[in-house]
Amino acid sequence: MILGMQWLTTLGSIQWNFQHLQMKFQYAGHRVVLKGSGKKYVWVMEGRKVKGETRSASLMVTPQLCSIQLKPFVIPATQVKEVDLQQQQLIQLLQEYEEVFQEPKGLPPNREFDHCVPMKFGSEPVSIRPYRYPYLQKAELEKLIHEMKAMGIIRDSSSPFSSPVVMVKKRDGSWRLCVDYRELNKNTVKNKFPIPLIEELLDELKEARVFSKLDLRSGYWQIRMNQDDIHKTAFRTHDGHYEFLVMLFGLTNAPATFQGLMNHLFRPHLRRFVLVFFDDILVYSRSWEEHLQHLKEVLIVLKSNHLHAKMAKCVFGSANISYLGHIIDADGVHADPEKINAMVTWPVPKSLKELRGFLGPTGYYRRFIKGYGEICKPLTELLRKGGFVWTEEAERAFEELKKKMSTPPILALPDFTKEFCIEADASGNGMGAVLLQEGRPLAYYSKGLSEKHRLLATYEKELLAIITAIQKWRHYLLGGHFTIKTDHKSLKYLLEQRLSTPIQTEMDDKVGWI
Repeated sequence: MILGMQWLTTLGSIQWNFQHLQMKFQYAGHRVVLKGSGKKYVWVMEGRKVKGETRSASLMVTPQLCSIQLKPFVIPATQVKEVDLQQQQLIQLLQEYEEVFQEPKGLPPNREFDHCVPMKFGSEPVSIRPYRYPYLQKAELEKLIHEMKAMGIIRDSSSPFSSPVVMVKKRDGSWRLCVDYRELNKNTVKNKFPIPLIEELLDELKEARVFSKLDLRSGYWQIRMNQDDIHKTAFRTHDGHYEFLVMLFGLTNAPATFQGLMNHLFRPHLRRFVLVFFDDILVYSRSWEEHLQHLKEVLIVLKSNHLHAKMAKCVFGSANISYLGHIIDADGVHADPEKINAMVTWPVPKSLKELRGFLGPTGYYRRFIKGYGEICKPLTELLRKGGFVWTEEAERAFEELKKKMSTPPILALPDFTKEFCIEADASGNGMGAVLLQEGRPLAYYSKGLSEKHRLLATYEKELLAIITAIQKWRHYLLGGHFTIKTDHKSLKYLLEQRLSTPIQTEMDDKVGWI
């Protein structure tokens, strides 16, 4: 059995005995002992050996354990009645709005945010010949077309537009039909609707104690295409020409349309008790009573606008929640253990593509890691054109970054009624800072120094670190008092010094209030 990191991190100190296959820990005031199977015929195989074993073994069992929602082993007797009451209240509320969690029937209603495809001036209809499909995919393609026609989301077309179709295999072995709209997107006027920043969304969760998450069912298909633009979605297969009546994921402006609709529907509730990032809706509250009311208001919005959620992907009334790659609870923001484990077990990159694949997810969590920019500078330098040569320095940076990613700290959530503090420092090769509140880190920032800045004096490097940190976190600092801490004593008198060096003048131009 593989125990998930998300659950293990909640247990505190754990006593292991692999000889006897035992695991001991304290949970809810009780001593818990888990015992494993010691039978000789149970073993673990690597993936490459499975194929050979399936040919020779007469009997094989492959178990897989999945946990949808973690539940405590033991609930103290004093809390049983309270928990039962909360579950009853939650079940009653969900039953009242069960229509939200049912399969949608027919096309969604026309709304103000029906998706449009504005073409650039002078553009000709896009028509790309269909790809040739392997024989085995043709039957699956015909099956998917038949299902979508039965659902009413596509119809036969005689449009001058035509885009090819790609069949993509899902994890469960089934197939997904994807339309290649790249040529159409090149000729489409891009929508500049602002997509929310994840860090700004998480900043709203201070004092939240109860969470629910709703995931919309095939969210993009719940938005209609504008009547005048349906013909532009046309696609061709080996057995026909069709067009979509609902919005497709591959269209360049689809994310902006979807986020615009969600913001419009939930505008009265945004930043009060609702966060929306595309089809992920997070409901957060300070108490259970508040949460029931907040969740009800969200369900009312979904029901009245004929939007449907998928019950299997929703979580209700939880003390911690997984949201956008983070685990959120009363203690603060944690990096998702599953994502961290994927980075820690990442093999040594052998190509530029593999290196980008590693730096992408690590960069997403860089605010959790002290000195991230300085550590990964040898790796980012390999991204230059023709610069991918794996060296000992890159190997050391790779291993150190994985080590740092294995134990990310818990970041506090900001309280804008309290004072912020910045601690900044610089070294010969980099600079870094940490944003604090009441002694707890809110975010880390670091950056490797360029060749030009490495030649600066120590005073100037320390000053550069302070100014860069202030610019990075100015949205936290504006409108209130904040403290700057540095280990360079001369910077203590920064506000009293006269501008005498080019770097001081440059920094003063960047931040006029220093």
